[in-house]
Amino acid sequence: MKHKFLCVLLCICMLASTGLLSSCANNSNGGANAGTDTTDEEGGAVVTRSSMTLTLWVPTSPDTTEEAIALTEEAINQITQPLYDTAIKLYAIPEDEYDEAVKEQVHAIETRIEEQEKAEIEKRKQEIENAKNGVDATTAAETTKKTNEADSKYSLIVNSAPQYPHVEATQMDIFLMRGLDEYEYYANNMYLSALDESLSGSSKVLKSYIFPDFLTAAAIDGTTYGIPNNHAIGEYTYFLVNKRLVEEEYLDPATLTSMENTQQFIEDVASYHPDVTPVYGVYEPSSYEYWSGQDTQTFSVIASRITKDSTYDVDVKNVFRNIFSMNNYVQSTYLYKSYVEKGYVSTSDNVGEFGVGFIKGTPEDIKAYEDDYYINIHQAPRGTKEEYCQAVFGISSYTKSVPRAMEILTLLNTDTEMRTMLQYGAKGTHWKYDEENENIIVQLSDEYKMNLQDTGNEFITYPDYGVSMKYWDAAKQQNLDSYYPITAVFTNYQNEENKALLDELDALNQQVKAEVDAMSAAEFKNNMDQGILQERVEKSDAYQKLTYIPSGSDQHAGRTEENGWLPNASIANLWKEFVTELLGKEPGAEG
Repeated sequence: MKHKFLCVLLCICMLASTGLLSSCANNSNGGANAGTDTTDEEGGAVVTRSSMTLTLWVPTSPDTTEEAIALTEEAINQITQPLYDTAIKLYAIPEDEYDEAVKEQVHAIETRIEEQEKAEIEKRKQEIENAKNGVDATTAAETTKKTNEADSKYSLIVNSAPQYPHVEATQMDIFLMRGLDEYEYYANNMYLSALDESLSGSSKVLKSYIFPDFLTAAAIDGTTYGIPNNHAIGEYTYFLVNKRLVEEEYLDPATLTSMENTQQFIEDVASYHPDVTPVYGVYEPSSYEYWSGQDTQTFSVIASRITKDSTYDVDVKNVFRNIFSMNNYVQSTYLYKSYVEKGYVSTSDNVGEFGVGFIKGTPEDIKAYEDDYYINIHQAPRGTKEEYCQAVFGISSYTKSVPRAMEILTLLNTDTEMRTMLQYGAKGTHWKYDEENENIIVQLSDEYKMNLQDTGNEFITYPDYGVSMKYWDAAKQQNLDSYYPITAVFTNYQNEENKALLDELDALNQQVKAEVDAMSAAEFKNNMDQGILQERVEKSDAYQKLTYIPSGSDQHAGRTEENGWLPNASIANLWKEFVTELLGKEPGAEG
């Protein structure tokens, strides 16, 4: 970035003051406008304790009125001022204009700072030149004028806090990013402050309120630049078993938890209960991650079975496997094929009663089946980086103070009143507690409307007017059951050295998948029994080189770089190096 270059130039020339250099900093103790008041230590994070004004940028409905925003800002300030001596300037921008407005503001601030830096450089150069020529600096003519701060497009005054400092034209503090692309854009362009110091210090309480996988997913190159808003992640695939028929057959439901261990039950349903559909729904292998040039959920012959309990400390050969060597995949694929051929399977919405079934949804969706079916989890909710980061609050690198801004972000994730104010507006004006049940709120005005996912931790505010906080119980359990695959953080395995191999693998994957889909159950079983596809995959150049782990016998076996055996082309070896650095030892080795 240009202003970063200017900072370096200033350092080299020793032309800039310490104050100017601080405007270019991007660190966890404050950004462009960090204060210089007396500080104290709070759990490892330095917090400037003086009257301060911070900005908070959020999207809102086009129906939200300016008066409602002002009243909400005032209500929020009634919380933050006595608590932290911090005033909040609330910028609530119509949601269809929000993303562009934030981007324009960030770029405008960047330009203002660049102009100030250029003017300061020219001024200092002239001062040095005057000194060389013996010209009295007090009488020397100015060759440059100090750049004035441009007028801001937005009001810099907090009307509800006139005694607090006005917002500066080069100041931006807390703002929401909608979506992973937006989050990565601001992080990768150095527009965001790092938050890890605060998360380990004065704001460590956030780790108790936010599910850990959210913060794991929010890390970019090992650094946390944002706090994702808590919400329900993923969806379940449930495996259901008919209670009535299990009881008639005197079976133990605890032993009927998957398609593999219900084979006889399914056959009995088909034989003795013609009015019942034996199998309902589409079977998909559970907990598989696929390796290729595509995404991790697109079929590949190189696969990993990753569950919530999977750890990094597993031998590499057990992570990257030929899918046709994995009994779970082979057995379940064969069974489902055979059931389809026998006419046991229905995917109709009007299926009626069934023996076993695969149903996707949430705990709320599955309640309709609780009385008639035993419910097992076939696939736990699987999180993706995109889903975890669909709404992320960050702190700009142009903030007055990261620790002070983190105090506000912590409130939005831990304090119900603060969180509810931002979501529903001013208490007593836009909403109130129900007189008979304080576990719900009642709407008083429709002039302030916000998206629930855009205003902080969902689970500490009210789901909607008239809806109890107990509504969140199922969503919280869903997140406890969910998992972020350990392989999800391993994203840099595609490179120039393995691009051709991945292209070759992708072609093989498409070909093999089409062949498997076209096989009958008997053909598939015969193929698996003879190891035809398994051997074909293992002999393929792409499979061998992408799962290659260097060893002492490589030279003797002809596995040389000249023959294309490149350590940095092997996904498996790159994973091994990644995990070794993470664990401090090779995966699967004794510590």
